[in-house]
Amino acid sequence: MTYGLGIDAGGTYTDTAVVDLDSGRLMCGSKALTTHSDLTAGIRESLSGLDRGLLRQISLTSLSSTLATNSVVENKGCRVGLICIGTNYVNSVRPDCYAVVEGRFSMSGKEEKPLDVRTVRSELEAMKGKVDAVAVSGYVSVRNPSHEKRVERMARSILKVPVVCAHDLTSKLGFEQRTTTAVMNARLIPVIEELLRSVKAIMKEFGIRSPLMMVKGDGALMKDSTALKKPVETILSGPASSLMGAKSLTGVDDAVVIDIGGTTSDIGILKNGFPHIEPEGANIGGRRTRVMAADIATYGIGGDSRIAVNGQDIILSPVRAVPLCIAAKKWPSVRRTLESLKDITDDRAPDSCRTEDIVQDTEFFILAHAADTKDLSTADRRFLTLLKRRPFRLTDAGERLGIPAGAFSAGELESKGYIMRIGVTPTDILHAEGTYTQYDAESSRIAVGYLARKCGMDTNSFIGKTKTLITKKIAGCAMEKVLLDESGKDALSDSEKELVSRILYGCSGDYALTFGLRHPIIGIGAPVGAWLPAVADLLHTKLILPENSHIGNAIGAVTGSVCETVSITVRAAGPEITEEPECDVFTGEEIRTFGWPKEAMDFAVREGTRLAKERALVSGAKNPVVDVITDENILEVGDRKYFRGATVTVKATGKPDLS
Repeated sequence: MTYGLGIDAGGTYTDTAVVDLDSGRLMCGSKALTTHSDLTAGIRESLSGLDRGLLRQISLTSLSSTLATNSVVENKGCRVGLICIGTNYVNSVRPDCYAVVEGRFSMSGKEEKPLDVRTVRSELEAMKGKVDAVAVSGYVSVRNPSHEKRVERMARSILKVPVVCAHDLTSKLGFEQRTTTAVMNARLIPVIEELLRSVKAIMKEFGIRSPLMMVKGDGALMKDSTALKKPVETILSGPASSLMGAKSLTGVDDAVVIDIGGTTSDIGILKNGFPHIEPEGANIGGRRTRVMAADIATYGIGGDSRIAVNGQDIILSPVRAVPLCIAAKKWPSVRRTLESLKDITDDRAPDSCRTEDIVQDTEFFILAHAADTKDLSTADRRFLTLLKRRPFRLTDAGERLGIPAGAFSAGELESKGYIMRIGVTPTDILHAEGTYTQYDAESSRIAVGYLARKCGMDTNSFIGKTKTLITKKIAGCAMEKVLLDESGKDALSDSEKELVSRILYGCSGDYALTFGLRHPIIGIGAPVGAWLPAVADLLHTKLILPENSHIGNAIGAVTGSVCETVSITVRAAGPEITEEPECDVFTGEEIRTFGWPKEAMDFAVREGTRLAKERALVSGAKNPVVDVITDENILEVGDRKYFRGATVTVKATGKPDLS
């Protein structure tokens, strides 16, 4: 038997799984809470729940993580210098040092302006001691990368730091997107380097001596050495792992995959056994990149979503809260404080206000991470110091410190990430109902009962209504994702939103609307059994709940393949339109000119195959298999056809080389 270890460090849980790679059988699995301040602590705890004997027999370890995505969104990483050649960058991801130098190529790859070497040298000298990595991006560099390569050599010589060239990350045009991708990649290098170093140390602790790979955003695997050069490709690796896990656990090729985590629900689509890829590149934190990643929509509804009562309305908030059942198990003071709410029989709040301004009597706050307190008020500084000990409600903190609770800027501190809220969540609803009781169910029952009384409802009615709201929210997200995938749009129109609302919440007229999925739903994540049966009923489709869906991401992390894709552009040379034109071939490394289209196309296929295989082997594939797709641009005039160009896409895929 050949054993593989999958590790998925998600937003709430870190999952690990040992899989027999020959049969696909799960040998053992484990879950632990993710430790955001130090991901390796959660990984270590999760590994502790696995069979030590099996860990010593592991032949392959593969890791997926939210680290790259979170680092980009939070703008974390090293200091980056950016050299742009031939045009300005709008700074959608702001570098620490920035310079624009002369040098430009035409769309045909011919030099229009020579590289201003003197300015390049001067700008690089000025960056000494100010940057830890450099990104280089030139206008139309995918057609001719020679300027980027020259700046790269100079930067390595002068600064002695890692250098990232935009043309090495994508072969697509789009200067802004390529530059954004290059800056992100440069900034992530030390982040991923530290993660991989720490994971290798943990592997050594547990006697794991296998190669280490990482999951890319498209679900494919790559060697750790490749990940160090292209860490930006690990963005969205966690959601991609859920799609690969769904495929591995079910064998289904076409499905809507719903991964319900603690913080969010990720929804993606399997087509012909592969994740549907975002054609224009992943959009991360509102910034379009050229990272080829699975087209996955993330929605703010999960096991840790905050549930609040606003007047007599039940509100589902996208804000993450630590479930009370988990907090009470960790901090007994939470349970003791909640006990006082049992005696409150009627505490209705008829007035409505902004949900973010509401702080329930069932909600506590805990310190999230160390804060720069110099600009904070005295009350807030004392509040943060108090939270270092244990969680407090605002009213209790005010009494302890002798400060009115209204003096604390809890909402602002929460939005800055200094503190985290503890409160009622969907996980607490399940604990109060008794369908899921892993943590302190009694604390959940007390808090849910209190909120029910605020709404003038009994506990069971409150639980039922809240579950219906959650179910319809998830169903609505799935409908939105499918409609967007079908249309290729980034957002639903107002009329489409109204249609979804009427389907879910009913129509007032003399008609009814229904919505049905043609493919099944596959559920991934611990709570899917509680929520997705009703979602599938609403969407009139079959539901597949794999036996080990609770660790599906970890299974997906280790059961994928290595896959590298190369795109080569062929263009008719010159302005003349003829049936057999001279053609230029742009490989991303060089430009070759051929006398007629067939010769150019044959070369493009051969060179694309060579490059794709070579990159797949470097990324850790064994015996990669090649698939070639050609998309020709033919101009038809009457019965005559004129070749104007083509894109040759070569994909090399293979299982990881375990040797």
